[in-house]
Amino acid sequence: MIRTIADKEFTEFRRDGRFRLAASLMLVLLIAGSLLGWRNYLDLQAQAEEAAEHDYKRWQQQDPKHPHDAAHNGVYVFKTPRPLAMVDGGIEPYVGASIMNGAHIQGEAEFPPAQDMTALQRFGDLSPALAGQVLLPLLVILLSFATFAGEREQGTMRQLLSIGVKPSWFLWGKAVGIVVALASVLLPVAIVGIGIAAYLAAPESRLDETLRAGLLVLVYGLYLLIMLFMSLGVSACCRSARTALVILLVFWGVTVFAIPRALLDVSGRFYPTPVNVEFWGKLSDDLWREWGEGADAFKKKLLAEYQVEKVEDLPFDYTGQDMQNGDETAWRVYERYDRQRYDIYDQQSRFLEWGSIIAPAAGVSLLSMALTGNDLPQYRDFTRQVEEHRRTMNTLLNDYISAHQQKTANGWDNSAGVKGDSALWQSIPAFVYRPPSGWTALRPYPVVIVILTLWLIAAFGFARFAVARLSGH
Repeated sequence: MIRTIADKEFTEFRRDGRFRLAASLMLVLLIAGSLLGWRNYLDLQAQAEEAAEHDYKRWQQQDPKHPHDAAHNGVYVFKTPRPLAMVDGGIEPYVGASIMNGAHIQGEAEFPPAQDMTALQRFGDLSPALAGQVLLPLLVILLSFATFAGEREQGTMRQLLSIGVKPSWFLWGKAVGIVVALASVLLPVAIVGIGIAAYLAAPESRLDETLRAGLLVLVYGLYLLIMLFMSLGVSACCRSARTALVILLVFWGVTVFAIPRALLDVSGRFYPTPVNVEFWGKLSDDLWREWGEGADAFKKKLLAEYQVEKVEDLPFDYTGQDMQNGDETAWRVYERYDRQRYDIYDQQSRFLEWGSIIAPAAGVSLLSMALTGNDLPQYRDFTRQVEEHRRTMNTLLNDYISAHQQKTANGWDNSAGVKGDSALWQSIPAFVYRPPSGWTALRPYPVVIVILTLWLIAAFGFARFAVARLSGH
């Protein structure tokens, strides 16, 4: 009986011109979003690779100069986008993917694509993620709002119940019919998308990219099932299809648009992001203070250790070690401020995660950004790797200064006597970002995964409860 109901439901959808029109429109939007995302991914990848190669070549071929001057000139490093970025750009358009690696402290990411956006792009970019989070739930609602309410209005429900059709058969049959109708449209797109992501990925990351793409399909599939069972439950509760449609459209608008936006604003109120000028001002004040204190303590320690009264009497030049000590002081200060700032971002993110209890779209958005490699934890992982590379670079340059300082009749030549050459510049490896695996990317979101699973169980339970009370009246 379940199969009979499902076949009837699917056949009606197939013959319904409204379904064909809605499905075709959705398909066009998905394909258009994918093509735009693909072009954007290729542009970003080409820009990142070309800029990284050009700037690293500039670093390697720079003229001989003091290594610390070279550190101040710095070299740009980039986070190359992964293929799934064509599905969901996440936060990357707003935070950027390039950082100047220079002396003393880590720089901020520069040149975010949002700087070049027009005012009209505030309405959002057309992308597969937008279609999955906004448009596909609407399609599910339009397919299912009249499922039970329509049968009741037409009087067919009473006839079916009178011949012994169990309400649970109704639920499963209707649900399977709608799922098959949706799958006939969306499954080919998902399979082609997974294939494209695997094809575009580098050989060493192809398996992980395929895994991420598969998990992404599961996440959106889970979300659509939640919306499907919610819609079936509401349809079973309402006496008219019109009432069911109004309730479901309000639920869609509130949970997809209003609540996620409100969660962002409220989290910003509870955990305010530090003002950039104040953040860097306080960091700079602390840095200069600790530089002064650290330099004095370091000098006293060396003088005591070598039992001399002046740094000029040390058996080596003081400059290189002083620079290294200053850099290590800067690392500690920056780490302290960076941790405080990301603690605030994490609290805002936790707020959004728990907000999934009232708006599953918020949780789906977080998982989507995580699997496409464009969420906050992976951006922070990128900045950590950049900082490790910067410290390695500065340590090599400071060691070079210490090793090549010459002692003259006037003492250690610590002015511009030491000059690095191309061999030194080339000894510093190019930066290559190593992204985490798909499973690691999901690790920060156990709360979201549990909440979305509970949403599915609750939506199914609601639909079962509502359908069990069907009477045909």
